[in-house]
Amino acid sequence: MKRVENLNTNKNRELWIDYARGLALIMVVLAHSQIPSKLFAFVSYVIVVFPFLTGYLMKDMSFKDFFAKRTTLIISYYYIGLIGYILWIFLVPETFKKAGNLTYLKSFLLVRTDLLEKIPLPIVPLWYLIFLFVAEFMFIAFRNFHVLPYAIVVGILLRFFYPGALPFKIDVAFSGLYMFWLGKFVEERRTTFEKFGGPIGFVGLITWTLVALLVDGTSWNIDYYGTNPLLTFFGEIGTAMCFFSVGIFIERFVNISKNTNSLLRRFFVKYILGIARLFSDNAIFAFGYYILVGGLTILITMALGFTVTEETLREYWYIAFALTFGAMVLLMVLLPKPIKLFLTQPDLFLKWLRRERGSRK
Repeated sequence: MKRVENLNTNKNRELWIDYARGLALIMVVLAHSQIPSKLFAFVSYVIVVFPFLTGYLMKDMSFKDFFAKRTTLIISYYYIGLIGYILWIFLVPETFKKAGNLTYLKSFLLVRTDLLEKIPLPIVPLWYLIFLFVAEFMFIAFRNFHVLPYAIVVGILLRFFYPGALPFKIDVAFSGLYMFWLGKFVEERRTTFEKFGGPIGFVGLITWTLVALLVDGTSWNIDYYGTNPLLTFFGEIGTAMCFFSVGIFIERFVNISKNTNSLLRRFFVKYILGIARLFSDNAIFAFGYYILVGGLTILITMALGFTVTEETLREYWYIAFALTFGAMVLLMVLLPKPIKLFLTQPDLFLKWLRRERGSRK
């Protein structure tokens, strides 16, 4: 079988990005496991890691190339979202539903994932796919028209005025432009940032922690930037710098471990740190299905005779996280790549299928 084309695979990808993205994805799963509010405030900042990494990897491209490469994000949103919508309508107990089916459908189509009580929960994490498409389009357009710095400043200032959420994540894309720029800035000066990675990461972690504990969390999905958007802004930058430093540290550790005879160290790299790479390699699958998988584990638990309510989920959040995390790892390991591609990116799956058929003739 030939290698399956996937948006998440790139031979030239730097190793530290795998670990940074994978760890962030695992923390996203944790954030949606009914964790305590203080822990959620801290974990919520990891959302900035993804636009930061996208900016780091961003290359100059024309609008034609952009649409050719990124339209798959829109297809994935509506494709995975439709699966989530159908399963939500037919499988979720009425006690967990807080709106009508048509209301759910409208919110889904308009990408109003900020309306948490009016959209099926499995669809909520998919907002990032539309955000990424819109934000990257804005970044390219503003840069081509030589107004990117002004657009970034305006986007940051809008956080202070709470203009309200817009369809298709236009508002979030505008206010998040600066994180794409920061990623690009770090990429252009990687040698310097890597040289001082330790201090930068430490300061970033302290800033992230203090802001999260003393101010509040950040929730880009609902256009909320904490009780003090200025401090939240610095907390977001601190989070991005922390993940950059952690990723670089892990990359160095892995490279050193390749030349060691320590079985324990090799086991740790392959089976512990390897989980982060697994999530990174299956990023769209993870984004698209972790809430759905978590919901199915709840349904199975209820079918076994256990009582599951919102209160019990909050009380035993660590069990909910462990079950969802374990189920996702098993699915990502056991499902063949073509199946995962079929479940996430049908356009790329059809391309792969045509190549497979062509190679057999």
